[in-house]
Amino acid sequence: MRPSLRLALIALLLTFATSASAVRITPAHSGSWYDPDYTSQGFSFEVLNKTGNGPERRFYATWYTYDDEGAPVWAIGTAETQGNVVEMTMYRAFGGARAPLQAEADDLQSFADFVITFGTCHTATADFTMTDSGESATYHLRRLTQIGATTCTGGMSDEVEPGAEPITIVAQLDDTDDYAGAQGSAKFKLRPAYGEFEIDVRKLPAGDYAVKLDGETRGEIQVTINGNGNGNGIGKGTLVFSSPETDEQPLLDFDPRGMLLEIVDGDGVVALRVQYPDQPTGDESEDESDG
Repeated sequence: MRPSLRLALIALLLTFATSASAVRITPAHSGSWYDPDYTSQGFSFEVLNKTGNGPERRFYATWYTYDDEGAPVWAIGTAETQGNVVEMTMYRAFGGARAPLQAEADDLQSFADFVITFGTCHTATADFTMTDSGESATYHLRRLTQIGATTCTGGMSDEVEPGAEPITIVAQLDDTDDYAGAQGSAKFKLRPAYGEFEIDVRKLPAGDYAVKLDGETRGEIQVTINGNGNGNGIGKGTLVFSSPETDEQPLLDFDPRGMLLEIVDGDGVVALRVQYPDQPTGDESEDESDG
């Protein structure tokens, strides 16, 4: 089998084995990427240090391709990640020379504007517009290589360095005037190769409730009536996000720390809320065995 065909088949198998959920860009996305329809060209991506207290990171890309005359071109670019997207301008230089010759290259010149969107751990699209001609096109990328023994889930666990201390943060949700007496709690756990965010609500009328973080809906809790036969229509429900994703639990591809957590009914009324802590508060369970 030809090497290019074998690599394409490997990439395809990896694609099918990867979750279809939205992902966040983490260091596990570092590696070489290519479009099977365009041979002998592609990208090298490096996901580097964080740019602040949030989850976003510095992203560095090298694009090896060809100019309109078929001569090889290397272009480079860097930008900050935005969830699963990176927008950047890539630049190339002219007039340099390899060692031992000494010829200083001209300043870097804009070559193309890119929007790179990661769909899974092993697939991405790279939409670009050439600076000079305005010509646009799209690469449908597949992963070619992966760095070391890293594991990519597209979730929060990819952010944790091997050997890092586990984190557990528990918060109690406050009821609102519209749902006086309702109760709830949320537990965020993060350690190497595993993350979990569990939300429990109690003493709420049966129905579906949106889970919102800083106003963005992340999931839904189904509240069902307690099995104690009291017949008052009041129930409880649980939603668990995990990284890696499971058949029963959606992907934990966000970091709740420092965000406003709200449980909202079908009419848009907030039932429970809490400003989720950045650090452990002292109420955390010592049980770290699950997951």
